[in-house]
Amino acid sequence: MVLYEMLTGLPPWYTRNRQKLFDRVRHAPLTFPNYVSAPAQSLIAGLLNRNPVERLGNANVSEIKSHPFFASIEWDALLRREGAAPFNPCETLAGTDETKNFEAEFTKMTLNSVPDATNMGSYRASMDAARNSMTFQGFTYNTPSDINNIAERNSTQF
Repeated sequence: MVLYEMLTGLPPWYTRNRQKLFDRVRHAPLTFPNYVSAPAQSLIAGLLNRNPVERLGNANVSEIKSHPFFASIEWDALLRREGAAPFNPCETLAGTDETKNFEAEFTKMTLNSVPDATNMGSYRASMDAARNSMTFQGFTYNTPSDINNIAERNSTQF
């Protein structure tokens, strides 16, 4: 589902109507825009096969790893963290404020909630105070050794 959405911008069988969505997930054929490659379509269709016995990867992960979509992946080298990433979006950027990888729709938006730089210190202090007052409120934690000690005490009492 995630791969489909990454390639197309929407989940498969998308509709805003919840009941239609459930019906489509159960019964509608899986369709793809024409720009999705055949190996990607095959991989996604295999992973989303409604029959779990026939689903790609049901037997073992090597079914997925050997799929044509991953033909260019050298799995052992990847495991050893060798080689460069196939895509580096920041490789040719001029600076840290470069916006080349963002749609103009977003980069031309006006910023209304950015605090004034002269008041940044007080802004951070107020945010820290708010965060500290709410963070982990009511949270407790027992280390595994504490839990084991409690379990041992309880087991010896009975």
